[in-house]
Amino acid sequence: MHVNINGTITPEDEAFISIFDHGFLFGDSVYEAFRTYQRKIFLFSRHYDRLEFSARGVHMSLPWPKDRVRSEMVRTLEIANHPAESRVRLIVTRGIGDMVADPETCADPAVIIIVAPLSDPPREMYTDGVEMIVSTVPRGGMVAAYKTGNLMHQVLATREAKSKKAYDAILLTTDGYISDGIACNVHMVQGTTIKTPGRQAAIVEGITKAAVLDVAGRLGLDVIEGLFRPDEIHRSTEMFLTSSAREVVPIVRVDGKPIGNGRPGPWTLKILDAYRGAIGHLLQEN
Repeated sequence: MHVNINGTITPEDEAFISIFDHGFLFGDSVYEAFRTYQRKIFLFSRHYDRLEFSARGVHMSLPWPKDRVRSEMVRTLEIANHPAESRVRLIVTRGIGDMVADPETCADPAVIIIVAPLSDPPREMYTDGVEMIVSTVPRGGMVAAYKTGNLMHQVLATREAKSKKAYDAILLTTDGYISDGIACNVHMVQGTTIKTPGRQAAIVEGITKAAVLDVAGRLGLDVIEGLFRPDEIHRSTEMFLTSSAREVVPIVRVDGKPIGNGRPGPWTLKILDAYRGAIGHLLQEN
């Protein structure tokens, strides 16, 4: 991996930030996770817009303009020079401050860009699907819609999923509605309708989710975004998750019970194929 901290690029073992940075002390940071296709950053502008949304939500000023962020990401990718695709994590912390949760003690935000090789998920994930659980860890709070460094709910949900031999977990809101996965969005297929939690369900609006649902609409599926109770899960004939690195992954079991016939569904596979077919066009958006 290579790391860019405030414009200085180093190998991972030489990358350090202060222990007094509020991103470390309080999880006071915002971030975005990107990937590349054809060694180009995918949907950069959409991710940057969401970064700005998150920063505004936590009253943080981004220290670099959009063009500087893009150029530093490209420069870091070029120095890393991975032979295939890369994943990129962009983090903006509140900066160094006092050991109190007061952002006004912080002088300057820090910008961190981490570039690592992107490994393709195993083929069986798409041909066989994955199992998820409904987590007991709630998702909610006033900052739930923002991508912040305060990710303890993801840590605890991951531990719970692993303890039950599941691939991932579906989190619920504090009111008991389906929210999102640990680091993905979830979707339920019922007939020719896709039901997926909307912003009112304390989700982070997925960049890949939006692109996939656009593709699904062009395939003739109706999309409903809103609030859904967990009993909608086993009314569904198919389910899938979306994320930047994994694209579209079939969900075939939840809490030990099969979804539909327990195999990746035909709509899910059509959506995956159509999404992959649209990547070349979406790359031009950058």
